[in-house]
Amino acid sequence: MKKQFIEKLSIDPYPGTLNLQIVDPESLQTFIELKTKKGIEITPDDPSFCSAQCYQVLINGQLKGAIVFPLVKDYPENKMELIASQNIKEALSLNTGDLLEVETL
Repeated sequence: MKKQFIEKLSIDPYPGTLNLQIVDPESLQTFIELKTKKGIEITPDDPSFCSAQCYQVLINGQLKGAIVFPLVKDYPENKMELIASQNIKEALSLNTGDLLEVETL
């Protein structure tokens, strides 16, 4: 899958994702609408893993990354997973509970 992130998103992903919980109703509605739009599909080589739709984003106006939305049943509608080429928390000096701005590109 790493190869697909590089080829399709131009991101050599840092291991793991930053998981966010969307609590603001307006932001949640925007996120739900985004997921109805065609994203960039990532298909795993291993069939035991799920496919994902990805959307390129700018995180806090500074770091290019992508939203990774796993295509699995009952995935929480308010959960957002982010990837980037570096550790997002370290790169942006984030602490648990900090608010982030995520803008689609």
